[in-house]
Parts: sequence; structure tokens; C-alpha cells
Amino acid sequence: MRFDVLLHELRLFKSRSQATAAIQDGWALLDGARVKPSREARAGQRITLIGERTSRTLEIVELPSGSVSKEAAKALVREVER
Repeated sequence: MRFDVLLHELRLFKSRSQATAAIQDGWALLDGARVKPSREARAGQRITLIGERTSRTLEIVELPSGSVSKEAAKALVREVER
């Protein structure tokens, strides 16, 4: 699944365009590295979200199959660091 689509489907960003912008600006990393929005993401990889004052690292437990609810999306990732 594309990294930008995954961020949107996991409800980490409200829109795919916001997810794409965060990836391009270096605010969303895959396994600690800057990647293109079209990069394929897999279960087991880590997503790092960098904010102004804090950062979070999440591990992808399972990829979503289609659109999922906010509660179901939380079950697809595991918080590693905050």
C-alpha cells in the first residue's frame, strides 16, 4: 500500500493530500528515512511522525483492507515511542 494512502487510511491525517505534504516536507518518515509518497509500506515497518514539539513512532501491525473506522485503525498500529 502506498505510504500516503496508508497514513490517510490509518486516520493519521485527515486527507491524502495532507499526508503527501507531510511526507514531502519530512514530517512523516518510514523506517526513519524520508521516502516518496508512492513508496510501498508493509506490516512491520515503522512510521515516525514529527511535530513541532514532539514525535511519535508507530509500528504497522497490519495493513488496512479498504476504509476502516478510527477505532479499527488504532488496532492496526502499535505505539513504539512518543
